[in-house]
Amino acid sequence: MTTSKSFGYARVSTTSQTNDRQIDRLTEAGIDAADIFQDKISGARQSRPGLDDLLSRVRPGDTITVASMDRLGRSALHVLSTLADLEERDIIVRSLKPGEDFTGPTGKLVRAVMTHVAEWERSMNAERVAEARAARAARAKDGEQIAGRPITAMTAENVRKIRQHKAKGRTVAEIVKLTGISRASVYRALAD
Repeated sequence: MTTSKSFGYARVSTTSQTNDRQIDRLTEAGIDAADIFQDKISGARQSRPGLDDLLSRVRPGDTITVASMDRLGRSALHVLSTLADLEERDIIVRSLKPGEDFTGPTGKLVRAVMTHVAEWERSMNAERVAEARAARAARAKDGEQIAGRPITAMTAENVRKIRQHKAKGRTVAEIVKLTGISRASVYRALAD
């Protein structure tokens, strides 16, 4: 006979922060300190070692308790996706934050609405980015860079200066020191 087990998960975004408050809440909720997994890493990171370890250990019927659902992911859509994956594995997720019960029919409805809102928000953002890029392209002068990181070091004036220094017999290290332009950009200017 298998028995279900309760686990906890706590995450803060930076190493200078502490999980203490979350861990206190989880232990007060009856989670054994040895069964609380932790991360000190941004929710934006795909891989979170503590959560990955926890997810490899949980079995159907187990419960994962968090101080708040946002500890599980980098965005509403990511949290909802994680919840759906865990539900599919028959793992219960419980939040200690009031109003974050996504179990039962009402919780599933709320989760579905939140998923659609998050997807809508993501598509609206992608649309705004595409419109801004198109507007910039329409106003761009011939040959002007319209996307990506600006290529500030490779202006015609800088390339001219770099080549003049090289023609005078200066080394790349000297050119870097004289111009303040990176070594990679100097080599790029000399290769063109």
